[in-house]
Amino acid sequence: MRNYALSILDCDIHYVKAFMKTVAMEHAGFSVEARSACGEGCFTEIDVCIWFEETGDKRGECEKAFKPCCGKYAGVAAILNEARKFVLDRETAYGKINARDGSKMQPAPLEEGSLLCIHAFSGGLGTSCAAIGIGREISRYRNEKVLYLSLEDAEDAGLFPADLSAMRAEEALYRYLRLLNTGAGQEGFDRLFRAAAARDEYGLYRLAPDEGVGSLSGLTPGELYLLLTHASCSLGLTRIVLDFGTRLNYLKKFAGLLGEKEAFFIEICSEPETHMRKKQVFFMEDKLISASFPICGEDVRQQGGKTEIGLSNAFGLAVKETCDRIIGDKL
Repeated sequence: MRNYALSILDCDIHYVKAFMKTVAMEHAGFSVEARSACGEGCFTEIDVCIWFEETGDKRGECEKAFKPCCGKYAGVAAILNEARKFVLDRETAYGKINARDGSKMQPAPLEEGSLLCIHAFSGGLGTSCAAIGIGREISRYRNEKVLYLSLEDAEDAGLFPADLSAMRAEEALYRYLRLLNTGAGQEGFDRLFRAAAARDEYGLYRLAPDEGVGSLSGLTPGELYLLLTHASCSLGLTRIVLDFGTRLNYLKKFAGLLGEKEAFFIEICSEPETHMRKKQVFFMEDKLISASFPICGEDVRQQGGKTEIGLSNAFGLAVKETCDRIIGDKL
């Protein structure tokens, strides 16, 4: 397990002592030291500098400085959990750049146009059906290796083929995080993702949906990006279709980690005018490679409690035209 080296800056010396004592007694994966200032002199072995108050010199000024959202009295465990996520987010964001010259032991950044981020400003517009249909179109008829992942709070189990055997996302994520914490090599990730992901009749890679809240929805944007780089490397993926549903704030944070051309942002909408108005509010123009299109679900059939998402009739035609329009000659 990785050890996280922390420093803490606070004017209350009694609080600092109590914090350090609790970490030493109850949190084996962390080490912490008290510091009087934060800046260019921070040691390279420190992962994060925790601070709470802008008082005198005791404030965060370097790139490792972190002020927990939960507040100083939320409990040591909550503070450390936020600090760990901050470190992972930071390393992932910078690691995308550093991986190009081999200075980070992680997969290379995702290729241009490899992410298709499906979203909508309101529910009931069929983002999941559209995302799966697009993934199937690219996989079967464009001869690419494609993975579909749902990042909604709860995935519709009726969209998963009844005869497809795959590992639930919760178990796959649990095993992945264990490999990540133990510093496993790429071979371990390869075995995991090849065992976890199953391909449906269209060749689209899927993970079985969780019962209840989807486990992938709890990942931070940085954790999600790191997961995608490992999955892409292990499965040899050319595209990953991400179903964000209506989680627009989460999508915006995730988009902030991406390179200029790593993703297409595809909005499912019913009124183009509404799309254009809300797009300008939600996205920064220089970060957006977008297309707007309505997808009708009238050709998505219900059979025995399962939803059959085919690629025929009006629905299939809309999916095909969308793939042609968004990705063009690259498919």
